[in-house]
Amino acid sequence: MIEQTMPVPLFQQLAAQCTAVMVFNTGMSNINIKLCCNDGDKVLRVNQAHSTWCDRKLEVACWQVAMAANIAPALIWVSDNNQIYLSEFIDQQNMDWSILFTMRGQASIRQATKTQITAVDAVPLLSELFRTLSGLPIPNKSMTVSTQWQQYAHQLDSLSASQTNLQWQHAWQQLLRLNGLVRQWLSQLEACVLLPAFCHRDLTPHNLLLSGHQSQRLLCIDYEYAVASHPLFDLASVIATHELSSRQVNQLVDSVILQYCQTSNLTDVAAAKAALPAAINCFWLFSAMWALLMAAKEPQKSTQYIHYFTKYFTLMTC
Repeated sequence: MIEQTMPVPLFQQLAAQCTAVMVFNTGMSNINIKLCCNDGDKVLRVNQAHSTWCDRKLEVACWQVAMAANIAPALIWVSDNNQIYLSEFIDQQNMDWSILFTMRGQASIRQATKTQITAVDAVPLLSELFRTLSGLPIPNKSMTVSTQWQQYAHQLDSLSASQTNLQWQHAWQQLLRLNGLVRQWLSQLEACVLLPAFCHRDLTPHNLLLSGHQSQRLLCIDYEYAVASHPLFDLASVIATHELSSRQVNQLVDSVILQYCQTSNLTDVAAAKAALPAAINCFWLFSAMWALLMAAKEPQKSTQYIHYFTKYFTLMTC
């Protein structure tokens, strides 16, 4: 596939320089292959055929915008059909950022008392990343949190009549009973009038890389969900999935929300902070709805996806 789609000079260069090939990550929508090369290691990403829900042209455009701002690995080549990407490999010599991964709801965040990871001070790195993200050009596609909820709900409703799995139906009924609360969360977010911003929408530690030696910075990968949206959603995804202490969470929230308010020419910092729990609930809500959609679309993996649904659902503060 690579030989057929890649320009001949580039393929020949890879063939001459590559000394080892290894699959190092198989995601829900893509496979990542590390190419060990004499002129610098690279990542070959092959997008799964079933991931047609993703706008790959928009993903590449957002990646290139982030790359120009030095918060994404260099994108070397993209196949004409956007199925294969070749990019630079980032060697995380100081710390693998994914070790910061956790899954927390608003209640567990309030109970956090100590820092679990001390190898680096995460707050300045995350704050600088948000500062850069907030200054990126707005993507052509926009997605409000309300629209995201409506789209997921419509898809699930369309699938519900054909689902014979009792666990799936039980999960769907659980979501339906949340509708009143969800409307409250969405109203609170919409009342906090922050201008749409470049949003990655999946800033978990697995999608962040710690780059550099003396001058360290965070890079983002996987721009599949990137659109113009409510900026609190990105902050919520970081707080919900990073192992941070209460003090670190407060420092990050103060820093990032102040940046957002300054960018949007707003002064109501308190309203933005008050809306953050709703944004965290929406992050886990959308994760749960996505898992239920995948359970319907890939019935051979339904048990795995319903397990994900249950985990995400319990992280909402209802």
